[in-house]
Amino acid sequence: MERVDGQWLMSDFDGHKADCIRHIAISRDEQARRDAIGDYLVNEIGEHYLKGEICIPTIAVVASEQADSDYVPVLCDCWVFWYTPSGDTLKCVSGGNHSGLMSLELKDGKYRVSSFEQTADGAGWEPSARRIFGSYYDVYQNIHSNQGVQEAVRREQLRYYLKRHGLHYRYYQDYGWPPVEL
Repeated sequence: MERVDGQWLMSDFDGHKADCIRHIAISRDEQARRDAIGDYLVNEIGEHYLKGEICIPTIAVVASEQADSDYVPVLCDCWVFWYTPSGDTLKCVSGGNHSGLMSLELKDGKYRVSSFEQTADGAGWEPSARRIFGSYYDVYQNIHSNQGVQEAVRREQLRYYLKRHGLHYRYYQDYGWPPVEL
C-alpha cells in the first residue's frame, strides 16, 4: 500500500494505480461542482426565502458533461431548505424547488455558477422542462416526481452536510409532518 494524494492505494502490482488516481480526481471534481452549485443555491436562491438559521441545498444531478474545458453544463433538480434547530431536530422554515440547467465555469481552479436557466412555474413548467432537459427529460421526471427519491437524496445530503460541519442532529421535520430520522 502507498499513500497517494491523502488516500491509501494498493501498490501497482496489477497496473490499476493510474485508474485509481483518475477515479479520485473525478470524484474530487464532481464534489467541487456540487460545492459550487450548493454555494450558488444558498447565496443566490436562498436569499429569496424566509430565513432560518441554516440553509442546506439538495442537489440531484440529472446529467453533466465531463470537464474537458472551462465550461460545464449541469442539468439538475435542486431544492433549497432553510432550517431552524430545535433540540435534536432541524425544523424546516421554508424552501422550494429549482430545476434546470446550471452553467459552471472553471476559473483559477475553482468552479462557479455563471448562469442558471430554470424551469418555468405553472402552465409553462412542462414545456420549459422538456426544452431544458431535452433527451434527459424522462430521467429528470423520474427524479423530480418521485417523492421516495427526493427524500432519499435529501436525507443523504443532510447527513453529509451535518458531518462536514460537525453538527449532530438526528431528525429533520417539515411543517405539519412528523420528524424524519437522519
